[in-house]
Amino acid sequence: MTRNWVSPMIYTLIALAIFYVGVQLFTNTSGFLKSIVMMIGIAVLIYGAIYFFFIRQRVGSGGNSNEMKKYKQAVKQSKQKYKAPKPVKSTKTNPSTTKSTSLQKKKAKRKQPSHLRVIEGNKNNKKDRASF
Repeated sequence: MTRNWVSPMIYTLIALAIFYVGVQLFTNTSGFLKSIVMMIGIAVLIYGAIYFFFIRQRVGSGGNSNEMKKYKQAVKQSKQKYKAPKPVKSTKTNPSTTKSTSLQKKKAKRKQPSHLRVIEGNKNNKKDRASF
């Protein structure tokens, strides 16, 4: 039963605060603006201190170190996998070497990753949904 009087009390306090801000804005504009700037400045200082002493240390350490280790390992594997060999510059180009490299590239593209597999199903026997 305590919730019945809490909600009107909060709305009353909010209405009084809005009324007070309006009165201050029209009667004492310079003092009101000074107090607003002071409140914003103090809020920025408090947030900066909390961030500097507490949040920065937690975020700066990488959050969960186990996840960071896994991420770094995945990046390392990805770099090794997609690392392109440096081309050797030669003055003479041999057409047989270019053909062999293009065949090797085609073979590499056709290779499917080991963790993926094709599930074969009966694709021709789809139900005609319009006949229902």
